[in-house]
Amino acid sequence: DHCVQGGERFWYGEQCQSLCICDGTTGFVRCNPSSCSEQETCRIVGGEYGCHPQPRATCSASGDPHYTSFDGRNFDFQGTCRYILSTVCSDNQDLPFFQVVAKNEAWNGLPVSITVEVSVNVSGHLVLVSLAL
Repeated sequence: DHCVQGGERFWYGEQCQSLCICDGTTGFVRCNPSSCSEQETCRIVGGEYGCHPQPRATCSASGDPHYTSFDGRNFDFQGTCRYILSTVCSDNQDLPFFQVVAKNEAWNGLPVSITVEVSVNVSGHLVLVSLAL
């Protein structure tokens, strides 16, 4: 196939099996076998067909506190403030407002913090869960 704009890249195949590029010198399309990463799915987003981030992900907070981020990274954090665990990006108009906030406090004078309160706000509806110490 012939192409017009050199360097233009696009995905091809029912499951994005090929990544194609327009060779500006020859005017021909060159395709190489490829695939989406584990964190992506092959679909149309904003009119563009290709590999896009999965629309779902999971994060967690547990213990004293142990965190797993949306990208699967694990870490411990002993801070003693309020922390936004999850919220909608300011430039994302497709999602309603939401925010998950955790409040951590020091535990019995030890260099360990615990989560004493979690609030979930979805479009102005607030749910507050607190630990009675």
